[in-house]
Amino acid sequence: MNERPEAWWRAPPEHVERVEENRRDFQEQFGDFAAAEAEGYWLGCSPDGQFFGLQFTRPDGSVLRMTIAAANMDQFFTELAGAMEYMGQRWLEHSEPRGVA
Repeated sequence: MNERPEAWWRAPPEHVERVEENRRDFQEQFGDFAAAEAEGYWLGCSPDGQFFGLQFTRPDGSVLRMTIAAANMDQFFTELAGAMEYMGQRWLEHSEPRGVA
């Protein structure tokens, strides 16, 4: 069980090590994150609700479009929530303390 039940995306303790290993593997294979930055994006879904669509505009003006089938959305939201939490933790670790709470 998770420490915070509202954090449904967190892996149970027996899977935490594997999740961290997967995250490291992804970061290594992805390469230069800044070089892949998009200038803009659009999110939406197909008229029948069977696909979630993502469209990214690259700095050179090219457009990358992809979809995720409705059957895979649970995993997508879980991965997204976990990545956002990880990103927030990294921001906090690398931010300068300001003031006194």
